Amino acid sequence: MSEILGRDKIIKLLQHGLGFATADQTEITFSGSRNSLTRFANNYIHQNVNESNTTIRVRSIFGQKIGSASTNRLDLAALKETVAMAEQLARLQVEDPEFKSLPGPDANQGQFDYPDPDESTYFSDPQLRADGAGAVCRRAIEAGLTAAGAFETQGNEDAVVNSLGIASYYRGASSHLNTVVMGEAGSGWGERLSPRIGEIDYEAVAKEAVNKALRSQAPIALDPGEYEVILEEYAVAEMLNYMSYLGFGALALQEERTFMDLGKQIMSPLVSIYDDGRNPAGIIAPFDAEGVNRQRVDLIERGVAKAVVYDSYTASREPGKRNTGHSSGEQGETGPIALNMVMEPGDKTKDEMIKSIKRGLWVTRFHYVNPLVAEKAILTGMTRDGTFLIENGEITRPVKNFRFTQSAVEALNEVVSLSRDRMLLPSFAFGNLVPAIHCRRFTFNSATEF
Repeated sequence: MSEILGRDKIIKLLQHGLGFATADQTEITFSGSRNSLTRFANNYIHQNVNESNTTIRVRSIFGQKIGSASTNRLDLAALKETVAMAEQLARLQVEDPEFKSLPGPDANQGQFDYPDPDESTYFSDPQLRADGAGAVCRRAIEAGLTAAGAFETQGNEDAVVNSLGIASYYRGASSHLNTVVMGEAGSGWGERLSPRIGEIDYEAVAKEAVNKALRSQAPIALDPGEYEVILEEYAVAEMLNYMSYLGFGALALQEERTFMDLGKQIMSPLVSIYDDGRNPAGIIAPFDAEGVNRQRVDLIERGVAKAVVYDSYTASREPGKRNTGHSSGEQGETGPIALNMVMEPGDKTKDEMIKSIKRGLWVTRFHYVNPLVAEKAILTGMTRDGTFLIENGEITRPVKNFRFTQSAVEALNEVVSLSRDRMLLPSFAFGNLVPAIHCRRFTFNSATEF
């Protein structure tokens, strides 16, 4: 999809597809993407690729039987064939007793204006990405270290129409740089995400990763156990991603496998989290996989579990519940999911947070994270790319990485301060805006050899 098709052309095409339909209800989605990627390793760029793709997906419903089919062709003949295939598959399915209806236009509460995407990001110049990768590699070489990473930009056109009157369209863009810089006995991480490539400060990313790598050499071994910790933004964003997957959606609540005890204080009063796909400080995603406008949902308010996100499927299971526009496109599997989370900031600098700790750990990020117990948001994983000992208000020595087994909810219940500055970092699909946090206790159950 090298060219921009635009709202009128795409919506007209999809509505032509509705004209071919004979099902009781039909939904047609369009996803067009332009991805550009520059990879680097061993201090040089080794890959530069551009990929454009389009997908049209048809969902056909007869009563409570649902079938779907897709194509990457945009001609009317292919669209007609895809509609026919989806309808054929729908007739062969067993009924889904939980399905009520596709969303109608009444689910789209309010009209919103969105800024046009940054064109230099949408059609990114490979030289810009090479400049970013080059800055990281040069600084690594100067320090006698080795850098690897990727600089990626994406442009997307998305649209959804259905036979009940939904007709949604949005064009957006994003840019993402990440790097790991390695020495003989330690590594450092740097990462940035932005809707505008010009806002990626690659010199700052390079400096951060290199400095952490230099400080990480010759780490000492510490005994596992409970430690007071500062979790940097990278670790916080990873934790939030898994909390979203495990429990911020209505399906988990309805199936009684969530940590969200609505109306109860489950985290520190300093913690407030909401999801907002229209937040201009994030990666805008104005509607969900069903074309329904995303609503702001206050998930955690001063530590109290306030709400979960809904799609049309889960909203229909509870009388009076509103579809909040959070369909993942997988009604019976993943269910609705929060992908544009914002954690409210605190009032501390990171230096002030460090000075308040007599003995503890600084954790840059988590790696190889897996969920263990959904109902308690217990996660296991490892620290990575910059773990340091804090003594008497100062970072003193690098520490060998730990494996942790920790409830994310309990960790957020131990928050004593948050940073005033925040960082936009990737979610499973878009972006989360998060601060660093200071927790009284975090459990590390074993140490590693590196």
